[in-house]
Amino acid sequence: MKTLMLFLFLMADTSPIPTTTVYICSGAKGKKYHLRADCRGLSHCSHRVVKMKLSDAEKEGRTLCGFEK
Repeated sequence: MKTLMLFLFLMADTSPIPTTTVYICSGAKGKKYHLRADCRGLSHCSHRVVKMKLSDAEKEGRTLCGFEK
C-alpha cells in the first residue's frame, strides 16, 4: 500500500505544468495581456491580436489588463 501511495504521489508531481494562453495587441504601445480574446481592453487594438504564452508576455514586461482583475 505504501508503494502504491508513493507511486501515485510521484506520478502526480511529475505532470507537466499547463501553460496559460493570453492575448496581446501587437502594436508598439501595448503593455497589457488579456486572458480572453473578447476582453473589452482589446476592443481598441488597431493592430493584430496575438495569442501567446503567459510566461512570454510577462518576459516582455506586460501586466494583466485592469478589466480582467
